Amino acid sequence: MTAQISDTILYQGKEYSIIGLSGDDLICPEQFGMEPEMMSTACYRGYYATYELTEKALYLRSLTLREKHNNYLPIQGIMPESEEYQATYHNLNVLVPFTGKLRLARGFIEDLYVHMGFQKPDAFETVLDVTLDNGRIMKIRDRSEEVAKIRGKFKRRFESEDSVAIIEKAFSLDMDLE
Repeated sequence: MTAQISDTILYQGKEYSIIGLSGDDLICPEQFGMEPEMMSTACYRGYYATYELTEKALYLRSLTLREKHNNYLPIQGIMPESEEYQATYHNLNVLVPFTGKLRLARGFIEDLYVHMGFQKPDAFETVLDVTLDNGRIMKIRDRSEEVAKIRGKFKRRFESEDSVAIIEKAFSLDMDLE
């Protein structure tokens, strides 16, 4: 198994990884009439996206995917730039009416890398929980101090347990802190 490519979000001029989600789904290729397929062991779901969170709303800015039937359709009239096994849509301006919470993280600590699933909050210096309603910011909670207190806990657990539960936890985008 391999660590997964996370979606990213641009917020206040900084790039964050989306490491947790509760509520509505974000954008998926099916919304645009395309069917993703596994891109690599680092991208089982077959796509990843970059979003931007502005004071006004949440927007999809780019989408990279591997379309199962090589049937890349335009998004907002934009055709993707083709690469060997995938394609990327650049310069998108798709409003994302997400309602729920996103957990954003930056400042990844390399020593806490787990080679499976998504990286967990305790492996980052900065962790924010952002509550959105219809794509608009309602609340931001900085969780950085909390995760500093449990720093490395998930990696230690991952390395000491050999169970389906820890693998499922590694691939989850739940909002647990560990």
